[in-house]
Amino acid sequence: MNIVLADDHTLVLEGLRRCFDADPEFDVCGTAADGDELVKLVARIQPDIALVDITMPKLNGIEAIRAITHLPDNRTRCVVVSMHRERDFVATAFKNGARGYLMKSASFEELKDALVLVMQGPRYVGERVADVLGPDDSEGQVTGPPILNRLTPRERQTLQLLAEGLSVKEIGAKLGISHKTVHTFRASLMRKLECGSVADLTRLAIRMGLTNLN
Repeated sequence: MNIVLADDHTLVLEGLRRCFDADPEFDVCGTAADGDELVKLVARIQPDIALVDITMPKLNGIEAIRAITHLPDNRTRCVVVSMHRERDFVATAFKNGARGYLMKSASFEELKDALVLVMQGPRYVGERVADVLGPDDSEGQVTGPPILNRLTPRERQTLQLLAEGLSVKEIGAKLGISHKTVHTFRASLMRKLECGSVADLTRLAIRMGLTNLN
């Protein structure tokens, strides 16, 4: 089973790689430290599995999963391994194409079992995650209004980049949109999230796990 690993913490990547390298059933064929790098890596390598952290720079894990899911002829299954247990994160990950979700506190044996199951077809909800979901959440049908799901994909990207300190001009260049459109997204974010400033948006983005500003 070919796997790519994505996490912005080097120790996590190295630890996972050592665990997988000790098992001949798995082959780690690449690692990424941010969401942009992950999407490019998956497009090039087309692994069986992408293990994805949620809080990563440039492009968070949920947006990276969404981008991977929409790659032409995509066959890679994305499995989240995260510290975030809140329902907003779990349900939104599934809604955007994740095939599994585990906590970073899960055992390596559970992780291996989850990957085998996901490759066979079913989705996997980790032992420490299942109790936060509603009956339809793991199928991507969010039964309530999680805060992330109030936003369009472009708004979520804009929110993360604003929180990471990029200017309107830099965001426009990165997303390939005009300055005016970025201003429109920023105003929409403030309205939807009831924030009065970019500083408020930044604090909310950190709480939502879109960035950690490390």
